[in-house]
Order: sequence, then C-alpha cells, then structure tokens
Amino acid sequence: MTVLGLNIVPETLLRQKVTEAIRASIAAGNLAPGQKLVEREICGQLGISRTVLREALQHLEAEGLIVNHSRRGRTVISIGRKEAKEIYEVRKALERVIGTGFAENASAVQINRLKAYLQSIRNRQPRDVFASEAQFFAMMREHCGNQVAAEFARQLDGRVMIVKQLSAFQNIPFPQRLEELDAIMTAIEKHNGPLAGELCMKRIERLSEGVVNLIDQAAAANA
Repeated sequence: MTVLGLNIVPETLLRQKVTEAIRASIAAGNLAPGQKLVEREICGQLGISRTVLREALQHLEAEGLIVNHSRRGRTVISIGRKEAKEIYEVRKALERVIGTGFAENASAVQINRLKAYLQSIRNRQPRDVFASEAQFFAMMREHCGNQVAAEFARQLDGRVMIVKQLSAFQNIPFPQRLEELDAIMTAIEKHNGPLAGELCMKRIERLSEGVVNLIDQAAAANA
C-alpha cells in the first residue's frame, strides 16, 4: 500500500496534509476500492500519530471516500452498479443546473477565463486531460450562480472519483472529448443556458453508460 509522502508541516496543517495525501492516493488508484486501510502502515509511511490519522479518516468518511466497518476497520469505498447509476443520475441533474447557470450568469471576464483554460487543455497531453476537464467544470461550478447545486456537486466529488476509476473515460478519444468541451463553450459564449445545460448533462450521461457497461462486463467475467 502506497500513500504519498508528506513534508514536515506545522501541527495545525498536519491533519489537512494527511487528508490530502490519502485522498490523492485514492484518486491515483494506489488505494483501491474496497482496500482495507491499515492504520499502523499508514502512520509509519507518513510519520504521524494514530490520533492525527483517525481525524483525517473521519474527514474522508464524511466525504464518502471511506467506510468504517466497525470491527473490520476502515476501507476505501467500493461502488457497485446500482450506486454508480444513482450517482450519475444526480450528477446529470446537477451538471445541467450548473451549465445553464454559468451560461446565463457568468460575466464576460469569467467566460473569457474559461475559454482561455479550454485553449490550454488543447496543448496538454491526452493523459492529462482527465484532471484538466475536472478543473474546467470546477470553474463553471464556482460561477454558476447556484451555490446549493455547487455544494451538492462538491459533496459528490469523492464518490465520483472512485467511480471514474472503473470507467474507460481516459480511453475516450481526445478529439471527442475536446468536441464536447467546444460545444459547451460555444453555447456559453452565446449565453444559451438551456443548450449549455443540456450538453453538460449529455456528457455525464455518456460517462454513466460507459461506467455501467464496464461494471456489467466485470461482473460477467467473474461469474
């Protein structure tokens, strides 16, 4: 089990750094869905006390990244077909609201910032686009004009991160992913809220279908 190392930090920042390190390890797949978190090992790797670790793990539990099984201890959350579908159903509704809101409420400066960021994505390696897209939509979320939708979307981020590890999202052709972002950007520049929202929703719908298909394939292979 590998967890990203920590630099020496002030005590007040330690729990935050530990939380970020474990979250990053889950995102990178170093801590796999369903994997048991052995406190002794993590404390040794990070050079921290169990008290600090447990505080960080409680925070990650609240994010939905970790499950506490009481006697069996804590594990990284493992998401099945039904929950994956439910997560994406909620995401579709939220992304429609966020896309519509950004197109209708964002200022010219905010739209230009998003457009510049999209241009920067074109210059990145395809393997880096996964994280870049997340930042693209985070910018939209920040200025969508609906903080309730933005907050619910943030609360789902942890479980979405786990589900994405199951998907072939990163194998989707780079040009296709850029086409989706271009279409959303064009709708935003025209302040066409309904279209921007629809395109954002359709993107999540496509991701959902890919994830569910892969879960079904894995289940069939293990049957």
